Amino acid sequence: PKPSTPAPRPTTQAPKPSTPAPRPTTAAPKPTTPAPKPTTAAPARNPYSATQVCGSGFYVQHSSPLAAGTVYQLYNASTGENCVVTIKTTDVGKATPVSATLEVQGGGMKTDSGNYEYYAGPVKLQAKGKCVRYSGRVGSAGTSSDWGNCG
Repeated sequence: PKPSTPAPRPTTQAPKPSTPAPRPTTAAPKPTTPAPKPTTAAPARNPYSATQVCGSGFYVQHSSPLAAGTVYQLYNASTGENCVVTIKTTDVGKATPVSATLEVQGGGMKTDSGNYEYYAGPVKLQAKGKCVRYSGRVGSAGTSSDWGNCG
């Protein structure tokens, strides 16, 4: 006689685990704090240097930093000329007030002043054997030197 209930059939599938196996992650773990995004583009660097502006043969004797730039006094030993230039470090490429002044003791005074994108100057005067002083401004900030570089 045959049994009244058929025998259970074997299953072809393996039993499913109660928790799925963890999958390997291919993405790098995310940092817990995201890097801050810059709100503005990096400020433009001034492509000009004081020696470029004054020209061949000039070398920097003094520099006076300002909040928005630097005033440079340069000298050319072969010509006896002094040169002053004010190089901007902020608002580069944007026309803002800039000035550079050179004064020769017992001699003349020369200024270049205006709304410039990169620098004021070059202001050049002959000063062989004489003392000079210089000044410069970027925006509302300015600086001036005492008499010096006598020679």
